Amino acid sequence: MLNNRVRMLRQRAQMPQSELAERIGVSRQTIRAIESGSAVPSTVIALRLAKVLGASVEEIFQESPDVARADVVIEGNRLEVGDRVVVAQIDGRTVVHPAELSPGQAIPIAPHVHVVGSEGDGTKPEMIGFGQRDAAPWTIIAGCDPALSLLASHASSSRGESQVFWRNANNGTAKRMLERGTTHVAALHGPGEGSQHVSMPAELLTSCTKVHLAAWQLGWVVRRGNPLGFRDASHLQSGKLRIVNRPIGAGARALLDDELSRAGVRPQQVSQYEWTVGGHLEVAMAVDAGAADVGIAVAGVAQAMHLDFIPIRDERCDLWIPHRHMSEPGVQQLLESLASDVFRWDLARFGSYDVAHTGEMVDVHAFH
Repeated sequence: MLNNRVRMLRQRAQMPQSELAERIGVSRQTIRAIESGSAVPSTVIALRLAKVLGASVEEIFQESPDVARADVVIEGNRLEVGDRVVVAQIDGRTVVHPAELSPGQAIPIAPHVHVVGSEGDGTKPEMIGFGQRDAAPWTIIAGCDPALSLLASHASSSRGESQVFWRNANNGTAKRMLERGTTHVAALHGPGEGSQHVSMPAELLTSCTKVHLAAWQLGWVVRRGNPLGFRDASHLQSGKLRIVNRPIGAGARALLDDELSRAGVRPQQVSQYEWTVGGHLEVAMAVDAGAADVGIAVAGVAQAMHLDFIPIRDERCDLWIPHRHMSEPGVQQLLESLASDVFRWDLARFGSYDVAHTGEMVDVHAFH
């Protein structure tokens, strides 16, 4: 495999992909595939690139003997034959994210997976694509709020060079992805000033840029009109009201446990305490469908699903972006969309989101 500096040299020359493609006589899709590392140019194309970019072939392309199949990282659930995935290049590794079907999330145009290996354990995927489309570089943003799906849609439709994929992941999982280097951006939320409650390694505090997404309220979601008269966590002690929970590591799960503790209610007394769903929208859908009587989620999903909402606390969400990713096209598309009036207007009407400081840089050290 080859590492290449085509994108960096092209951007340094302030040359769009279309111009470089025209000057060396190939399609823009070919340039995109070369830059993403999914295609190796012929000798003639490599020589033309060197001439146009003002660098030697050796300066542009370097063999990477240490990059092997072991550098294909599968982030998340075990893969099976035919699973859809999104494939991203992050820090010189191929990172494979399952393209899970989540409510409110667009199904990405992504390659399938064919699992090889005698055990069929999903650890050695061979990606089978759909022509040129699978060569488009993907940018990954991990977090649990549905607002990230809206942000990814705005960024992907901005006519940029990258497609942005929202990986629905709770706070704990998104943080681990950031630590492992398997996401470009992690959206972390928490009470008051936000992600100060998230324990971050010192190296991330000094190597990340933090950008504000939005502020919101986290609280109880119940059916319209609150027909069961739910008030607070003490109402769960009887075991008559069924709850829909979030997995361990989710901020909503931690908040529920805090509320139960303050009310003197043991988890064993709560009906359906062990039943968990993947995200805020799934909580609202469970309540709306009558599968649960109450759950904890952000105010925006309650509004979107026409449910009643009982606030518990104010929260904010910030995007943590490693400095090394800040100049990547997909991250720049995200930041440009985040700062746009169009996105802020759309987000404020998508749900109960405070967008007064959306897109502003935040001091990473201010809360630690």
